Amino acid sequence: MILGSHRAAADLCSLEPGTHLCALEPDGAQLDRVAATFVGQGLAAGDQLLYVASAEQVDGLVRRLSESLDARLAVSTGQLVTSSFELAYGSSSPDGVDTMADGFRLAAHQAQKRGFPGLRVAARMDEIAELLGSIDEVTSWERTATDLQRELRVSSACLYDTSRMAPGDAAVVAREHDGLAPAIDVAPIATFLAVDEPWGVRVRGEVDLSNRHLLHRLVLSRATVTPRLRVDLDRVTFADVATVAGLRSIAAALPEGGHLVLARVPCVVRRILEATGLRDDRLELEP
Repeated sequence: MILGSHRAAADLCSLEPGTHLCALEPDGAQLDRVAATFVGQGLAAGDQLLYVASAEQVDGLVRRLSESLDARLAVSTGQLVTSSFELAYGSSSPDGVDTMADGFRLAAHQAQKRGFPGLRVAARMDEIAELLGSIDEVTSWERTATDLQRELRVSSACLYDTSRMAPGDAAVVAREHDGLAPAIDVAPIATFLAVDEPWGVRVRGEVDLSNRHLLHRLVLSRATVTPRLRVDLDRVTFADVATVAGLRSIAAALPEGGHLVLARVPCVVRRILEATGLRDDRLELEP
């Protein structure tokens, strides 16, 4: 057993920003599953996701994600960003980690600028491990990444194929990470995706104590970019009073000229609004 694999896998629905995870799997097919779990749950939580992989691996990820959420929408809005290995890391061994640090800082800034509350990165690491050349260089890279990600509050999953590693190297790599990225996908009860036209958020599923904070933080992030936004609730099957109250509070705090439109409002939310009077001049309901 690989050292560290006895630890419980991270809960991706409540992942602390800045968490540095790894996956150590014996083949690419299992790494595909881990990548889809990490990326899919990050998207569902409203974060921006960067996936560094080959074109074939990216295509496979989008196909797999499309079974549970609108992956094409996530790509079109920039909530899911993909990059080749060469674009992300270059084609020669780096002289230091400054380039990596600059790349992380730029990506985190761009995520915030585009109205996302956080950034998560999933990267296939086999080529970069070969590029760095030795396990000492790999662990140095990972150690620096841990510190940097905590500073920037960027979470990641480093995906390693153990069949391409020397005996004992997987255990060394595992020690440089906060935990394991899960291979088994436990579908979240709700998804929160960004929408560009009209600017806002699309919500699906059940919103309650366990996940309402994810909805509220995504709406707040979108509102900092454009304070006139639409929240599409068409496929919401449940929402509690505190969820609706939080949206009302966000609307009430918008600057002059801003508004929050609740669109395609289901009966469960209309009943809350009618029973509680949680209305505000900046909170509108589409007919």
